[in-house]
Amino acid sequence: MMEEIENLPEEEKEKEILLQLPNSYFERGVKKGRQEGIEEGMKEGKLEGIEEGKKEVILKLIEKGMSISEIADITEYSQEEIKKFADK
Repeated sequence: MMEEIENLPEEEKEKEILLQLPNSYFERGVKKGRQEGIEEGMKEGKLEGIEEGKKEVILKLIEKGMSISEIADITEYSQEEIKKFADK
């Protein structure tokens, strides 16, 4: 393993040595950063899914003949936003 590290460019060598240190601050920081990234991604994904669901409902309500002003009152989207959904 050390032979492989020795053959790396200096910048990569330092990174590999840091990654080899058990329980190093660097390793803990990387793990924490990854976990925070995963959590943030999941949160954003859920919000996007909720928004997509709302758009589908709005389109169905328009198809059923509900007025844009009624849909705006119910969904709390502006009439302009609803018209944009309908135009897509």
